[in-house]
Amino acid sequence: MERSGPDGPPPAAPLEGDAATLAIPLYAKARDFRSPRPILGDAKADEIVRSVSLRFEGMRTSGVPLLVVRAAQIDAWVRAFLAEHADAVVLHLGCGLDARILRVAPPPTVTWIDVDLPEVIALRRRFYTERAGYRMLAASLTEATWIDGVRPGSAVLAIADGVFEYLEPEAVRDLLARIMARYPRGEAIFDVMNSFALGQANERVQGAVGATLRWAVDDLASVDALLPGGRRTGVVRLVFARFLPWRYRLPFAIAVFAPRLRDAIRVLRYDFAGTPVDGAAAATA
Repeated sequence: MERSGPDGPPPAAPLEGDAATLAIPLYAKARDFRSPRPILGDAKADEIVRSVSLRFEGMRTSGVPLLVVRAAQIDAWVRAFLAEHADAVVLHLGCGLDARILRVAPPPTVTWIDVDLPEVIALRRRFYTERAGYRMLAASLTEATWIDGVRPGSAVLAIADGVFEYLEPEAVRDLLARIMARYPRGEAIFDVMNSFALGQANERVQGAVGATLRWAVDDLASVDALLPGGRRTGVVRLVFARFLPWRYRLPFAIAVFAPRLRDAIRVLRYDFAGTPVDGAAAATA
């Protein structure tokens, strides 16, 4: 990307593998911000992209802003949850450099925790500052103990935006099991990709940074089976999402007849009432 200032190019960010994939949604949001009719209007994404050199080569998405639409849908559900749970704990899993906390602007009674790999959080601290009710936690999501440092609360919201695809389904199950076992009630909001979309994405991501997307979901019943203690309350197909600009809706109308396009990326919403899923006992032991 063309990122240089009067004193030369910005310093490089030495991210590799899964950590480096944060550049994909970040660039999509920055490009949306610069568009004539932005969906998110995420000025922070544009600021970060102009301030640090990340590896965008081979990782740029098509002209259809599906990643931005995905973020907008998740933001909308987050706002709806917080409107009913003003004292909740929000766990933003695999947060990357995303500015969701700024876009959503939770009330001060909410505890918001951005969680990501240590090298990502180290970079994130260059652009975000902790404050009362907001902290950044450096940990791998697959580690069993990081949640021990998160305070209990009356309700929790777990968010994963473009993250679970990089995990094995068993790792997703165990992660959500630990969260569900710790809180009396809450919700989980995350996206899934089908086999077609996962294959298309892997062609770009593997060559660019060596990361691999692992979890493809063709049948939502397989997700329900991972979360027997949860109840699916929402499904949004991005090709039909209300945030998708009208100029893309007619071309996507054909997706009704093409399941691989229709179900390429879906955003899911689950609620639960503190019932651990299978494996929770082992995950929290």
